[in-house]
Amino acid sequence: MDATGIAASYVATTQAQTQQALQTEMMKMAAAQDASLVALLQEGAESLQSAAQAAPPSGMGQSVDVTV
Repeated sequence: MDATGIAASYVATTQAQTQQALQTEMMKMAAAQDASLVALLQEGAESLQSAAQAAPPSGMGQSVDVTV
């Protein structure tokens, strides 16, 4: 193997390592975004549950007049 072959092999190996490192970092970022989305959805669900358990203000939603 001559110097050109060794250099080409080194460059290919370095590129593969860089590509793998970038893919790993992108997967970590995607996982962090997913975790943030889950946390946001959980907060929204908790907010809806607390709003649903609260009594409506007086004069609103306690009785419905359906006469025609």
